[in-house]
Amino acid sequence: MKRRTVLATIGATTVATAGCLSDAGDRPNDDNGTSTDGTETDDPGTADPKGTTTAGDETRPTPDDTFADVACPSFSESADRTVCWHTADLDAEPIYLDANPDVFEPTPGDDSVESVEFVLYNDSAAGFGLNPYAWAIKRRTEDGWAHVAPEEWVEPWYTVDSGETYTWRLSMTERTQAMAERTMAITEDLDDGIYAFQITGIADEQSDDPTHVECLALFEVDRQE
Repeated sequence: MKRRTVLATIGATTVATAGCLSDAGDRPNDDNGTSTDGTETDDPGTADPKGTTTAGDETRPTPDDTFADVACPSFSESADRTVCWHTADLDAEPIYLDANPDVFEPTPGDDSVESVEFVLYNDSAAGFGLNPYAWAIKRRTEDGWAHVAPEEWVEPWYTVDSGETYTWRLSMTERTQAMAERTMAITEDLDDGIYAFQITGIADEQSDDPTHVECLALFEVDRQE
């Protein structure tokens, strides 16, 4: 059964096209959750616990070995290249996405709002254009990777400038407070398993030869119930 993703506005930095939706199409094993988002909170500039708050810092996040034996998947037929957080040479990849933590251990029902963050870093010299609503979550199964969410999204366009980051914050429980600038909240009630969080965008979008980049970060859900 499909569930329609309910989306709000992303704030002054992104202009949403009211009523304009894209459909993710029919996907296997799609039976989870909805998403919400917001901006402008009293918690500005959330720091990355791995040591990086913005792209371009001397300290760069380093992937753990959690998924060392998992091959990098790809879900975009239009991507010129795919950058997987746990396998990429980040010294050679200026645009990438990380997961923090990469093993998410929420405790559902304890009245807390625990989250895992996916941070997109743009260390390139040019802007990286994308639709921040067009994220995707895939789950690894015995038959490969199955689409989990979302089914539809609105179609704004946003540019992550050189040296900036953009964050998607995933929780099992819906948040009531607004998010910081360049941060989107997602609510998905995920079962235990290994997942991939995906975004796609266009590097150097103003050039005559832009590059379509798919960024992936694997994470594991281990519910503490």
